[in-house]
Amino acid sequence: MAKQIADTEAKKTIPARIKEFYQDVMVEMGKVTWPSREELKTSTSVVLLLLVIVAAIIYVYDFVFQIMVFGLFKLV
Repeated sequence: MAKQIADTEAKKTIPARIKEFYQDVMVEMGKVTWPSREELKTSTSVVLLLLVIVAAIIYVYDFVFQIMVFGLFKLV
């Protein structure tokens, strides 16, 4: 039975397989729950806020390490 199914799948032409692929994609995309405009705005705001916070933290760490390294070079 499995060999029959495998043989039928192998016998499909390339255009038929491409068509089947895009049909499957359209079916799956129909199952997706898309966020509302408000959810999208909220999520985007959260991501941008966290991006700014992480960038600020990295800047502070970089500044502190820069001071430490320059201080170390002054000692040498």
